[in-house]
Amino acid sequence: MTITTNELILRAPNVDVLPEEVESLEKMLLDELAKSSMPGVGLAAPQIGVNKRIAIVTNGAENLCIVNPKILETKGVLIHKGEGCLSVPGKFNTYRFREIRMVDDLHPGGIVATGLVSLILQHEIDHTLGILVKDRVAHTDKIGRNDPCPCGSKIKFKRCHGKEL
Repeated sequence: MTITTNELILRAPNVDVLPEEVESLEKMLLDELAKSSMPGVGLAAPQIGVNKRIAIVTNGAENLCIVNPKILETKGVLIHKGEGCLSVPGKFNTYRFREIRMVDDLHPGGIVATGLVSLILQHEIDHTLGILVKDRVAHTDKIGRNDPCPCGSKIKFKRCHGKEL
């Protein structure tokens, strides 16, 4: 397997991971990330052509595997400058959240992530949902109060996440 850049594969619907699949899929993701020609801090199964909702985040010494993740809460919208992706060449300025609270099958009590870990988790969770980094591109250096909220809600930023800044 190799890391794909094919958008049809990356955007294809993904299914939940079964408990008996976790160990082999995690190993597959770690192996693929280790042999990648570019350095990466995370990888999701859709990036290697496996349409399952699993991803890993690594700092080299420690790995965090997330299985069937769901973001429950977000705080503090920001524009992250220069976000990259092993499957989507280039660097992008993106809308992300400073903090997230998420749950998954391996962490049913939840995980609260801030800073860089929050950004990486959001990126990898997006992959499990068929969302690509270029879908989160910020076309400006700041978010206006009357702009649509980057979280995807149908209301203005000032009424949604604007109060958290």
